[in-house]
Amino acid sequence: SFQLPPEELIKLAKRFLATEAPEATIDGGGAMMTEDFRFVGPVIGPLDKDEFIATKDTVDFFRSFPDATAGFHHFRVDPFDPARVWFTARASGTHTGEAVPGSDAALLFGEVSGKRFTSPPQACSLLFTPEGKVKQFTIGYVMDRCIGNTGGMGGFFGVLHAVGKTLPFEEGKSWAPSWGYALYVEVGRLFGRLRLLTAKDEAERYRLEKAMIKMPAATDDIG
Repeated sequence: SFQLPPEELIKLAKRFLATEAPEATIDGGGAMMTEDFRFVGPVIGPLDKDEFIATKDTVDFFRSFPDATAGFHHFRVDPFDPARVWFTARASGTHTGEAVPGSDAALLFGEVSGKRFTSPPQACSLLFTPEGKVKQFTIGYVMDRCIGNTGGMGGFFGVLHAVGKTLPFEEGKSWAPSWGYALYVEVGRLFGRLRLLTAKDEAERYRLEKAMIKMPAATDDIG
C-alpha cells in the first residue's frame, strides 16, 4: 500500500493547487514538484518542470478575468492507484479586465467583452511520490461536452470560444464529426439498412432500426 494515507494526499493536492498550479495564489517556486515532473492535458504537453513553470504565467489570465475561479472540487484518491488524487474542475469567469496592451492576453482575448465563460466539468489528477511530491499533473479532460458555453472544450480554447475568439484550427474549435467519421457512419447505416431487409417481423425490424449507428451531433448543435 502507498505510504501516505488518503486524507494526507488530498491535503497535499490542495496545497499543490494553491502554490504551484496556474491558479495558485501563493508562489511555491516548484518546491512540490519532482525533478521529472510532467504536465499533460488533452492537447498540451507533456511539459517538464521548467517548461511548466515558465509557461504557466505567460498569459496574465486573471487580469482579463478578475473574477475567474477554477472551481476545483470532489477530491478523491484513485481506488486502483493509491498514489493518485483525482479532482474535478468547473471553471467560470467574466471578461471584464483590460489586458496589458501588446501582451499575449491582449492578443488572445482582444477588447473587453463583458462575456462570461462557464466550462464543462473536467477530470484532473495529481500523481504523488511517497515523499509527497507531485510527479504528474493532468488537467482539462472534459467529462460532459453538453455543459457550459465553451463549446465542450476546457482550458484557454474553451474560454476563447465563449468570448467569441474561437481559434482557426480543429483542436481550438467545438467538436463536430470529421468527414472521415461521417463517411464511416454512413457506410455503417448502409449496412444497417441492408440488415432491415432480413427482418423476420416488425419487432425485429424495430430493434434493428434502433440499433443502427447514428451520426453524433456537433457540440454546438446540442441544445
